[in-house]
Amino acid sequence: MNYRVGDIVLVKFPFTNLKKAKKRPVLIIRSQNELGDIVCLQITTNKEQTNLFKIQPSHLCHSVFAFTSYVKYDKCFTLSYEIIDKKIATITDDFLKELQNNFCSTLFC
Repeated sequence: MNYRVGDIVLVKFPFTNLKKAKKRPVLIIRSQNELGDIVCLQITTNKEQTNLFKIQPSHLCHSVFAFTSYVKYDKCFTLSYEIIDKKIATITDDFLKELQNNFCSTLFC
């Protein structure tokens, strides 16, 4: 399957120490390259973290999340499309533009 920018997919997400992993949603911010790699941002329900951008119901196309969720825009990583379990949602272009502004403003801090 071909995944693209704005898709929210479910993956086995590795912890930063790479010793454990947890199945969780991530937002694709760069479509698959020729090797099948995608660039993603973490999605969390933990509102106590920093650098979060809240996903409103109006930001989702034809989907609803059971819990209030946030894109953690300082957790950017590359994954193989092969570890994607399934696509669960797509976000709107307006949300992507707002997120891009937040992400780019913190990228080189």
